[in-house]
Amino acid sequence: MVGGRWFDLASLMLTSADLVFPKASEKDLECIFTIICSLVKKPESLDESLEIAKIAQQPNEKPALRLKILFNLYNMLENPYGRFLVYMKALEVADNGKVTEHIISSFKKIDTLLKEWNIGLQDQRELFLAISNILKELKSSAKENFKFLTKYLATFSGEATHDMDEAKEKATYTIIEFVKAPDMFQVLFTKIV
Repeated sequence: MVGGRWFDLASLMLTSADLVFPKASEKDLECIFTIICSLVKKPESLDESLEIAKIAQQPNEKPALRLKILFNLYNMLENPYGRFLVYMKALEVADNGKVTEHIISSFKKIDTLLKEWNIGLQDQRELFLAISNILKELKSSAKENFKFLTKYLATFSGEATHDMDEAKEKATYTIIEFVKAPDMFQVLFTKIV
């Protein structure tokens, strides 16, 4: 602490996090990790942001709490790309920990978040696919899933043909899902007729 090596201190605390996690109450854990996150809210590198996001490594153990901690970290970070990386970890925790209900509301804000993060096409593709995979599991979200699949495919507009190979499988899947969803296909058909 005297040397101002806050990241090193936080890393040491995170090393023993797995020992503390099963034994402490959720309120205590949230407090502990909020303090750890506040130590490094201005990480010097993206690697430091990801190091702090290690809390997500075991998403099956208290996944809702891990998600809450990740969002606390997200809100403390000032680096837009670091925020994006933490959000991607949060998607992973929510999906693997089966607590997607805690993150779905953020999907409505994706366009705003994309402007804030200012991420490249490859990161956008990963984001849209991650969201689509979460929505695919929720049978009631066919329209939203279709929306994110089309956003994913739109990132290939104007790309070279060798880059298009990546999109072919998802394009086929998107068409099949569109035709299988009676409410979407029927609406389009009635508008054409």
